[in-house]
Amino acid sequence: MTAYSTHRERRLDHAFFHLDVDRNGYAEHDDLTALAARLMDLFGEAPGTSKGGALIDGFETFWQALLAAIDLDGDRRISPLEWRQGMVSAFAEQEGGFDRCFRPAVLGALAMVDTDEDGSVNPDEWRRFQRAFGTSPEDAELSFARLDSDGDGTLSVDELVENARQFYTGTDEAAVGNWFFGRVD
Repeated sequence: MTAYSTHRERRLDHAFFHLDVDRNGYAEHDDLTALAARLMDLFGEAPGTSKGGALIDGFETFWQALLAAIDLDGDRRISPLEWRQGMVSAFAEQEGGFDRCFRPAVLGALAMVDTDEDGSVNPDEWRRFQRAFGTSPEDAELSFARLDSDGDGTLSVDELVENARQFYTGTDEAAVGNWFFGRVD
């Protein structure tokens, strides 16, 4: 196994922890629903708002793509092994996989985070976003500092989409997107 694949596996394992909201060892539809509810609660949105609806629609698109590409045994839940192998084959190695299936969820979440709709995320918005995913306050601060490569105190939504792509699908250990959720040890 190459060093980059080991690093990507650690990032994917870290991301699986975010999805397994109820901590039963599987990512399930209810977990994504709970994560969406947590994000909406932290940002004061409801399912019926445009931002809440975009988040729910993006998460649903992602969930259906996960089931189709990753749920190898058809039990409608994703094991850690299915997650790791499937994320690589369906979203990293498959041309357009990220953009078609995962990008809507990322955009839905980031639209919610950008509360003032200025196309960028400030440190407070980022900390709340990270809290929804269970990231420690220290890692949220570290993540923001690493991702804010120009030092202007904001993260553009466009850059964050690319950083998410790097985090979930990338193989470059030096990519700034590896810091999307802070340390991944």
